[in-house]
Amino acid sequence: MSAHEIPQSPAAPAHGDVSAEATFSLFGVFRISSSHPVVLDGRDVPAIVQELEDVAASLAEEGVSVRGWYDVSGIRSDADVLVWLHGAEVEDLQWAMRQLRRCALLRPLIRSWSTLGVEQPGQPLLAEQQPGSWLTCAAAPAPHTSMTSPEVTDLVLRSYATAGQVGARWLLAAEGDDPATLMELVHAAQGSPVNAALHSTVFTGRFIEPAEIVEVLQ
Repeated sequence: MSAHEIPQSPAAPAHGDVSAEATFSLFGVFRISSSHPVVLDGRDVPAIVQELEDVAASLAEEGVSVRGWYDVSGIRSDADVLVWLHGAEVEDLQWAMRQLRRCALLRPLIRSWSTLGVEQPGQPLLAEQQPGSWLTCAAAPAPHTSMTSPEVTDLVLRSYATAGQVGARWLLAAEGDDPATLMELVHAAQGSPVNAALHSTVFTGRFIEPAEIVEVLQ
């Protein structure tokens, strides 16, 4: 298999089939508001970052994990920061997103995109793998199996049946260390650019620590 071939799932479950042990992911993209810019006093930064980290730790106690924060600024005009949450209950993920939005660092931002997905069977558990240096999320016309290949040993591609997508029923989340390779793989998975909705839903970002969000937003 070449680095740019996407393996098709041999027996993908019907959209909406959710097992009792399903794992859900909630992706949220935030952007800076021109009417409410983020202005931070350097003396306040440690406390503001600590608040966000403390809230993330409290989410874990309720069964919700923050997979990662990602710098998506400059790649699109409507995106600056992406957060990836995962857990076993949809309502817990919704609550967790609200808790994060109430934090001082995120409160001035506008959420420009969000979607919920249920991970498909046969894929590596998120909790058992470290996040990649880069992430690309994209709408897709069909599911694909998780993959790695000898040519791209660091890459993992996951499929999610989604709720809230416009014009697409599936979401791909590709993690790896080379953003160019991630984008090529996702574009190949999307196929022919017939459906504009598919190709408008692509977010690529670099994994960052909470403290780095301050620099991204300034």
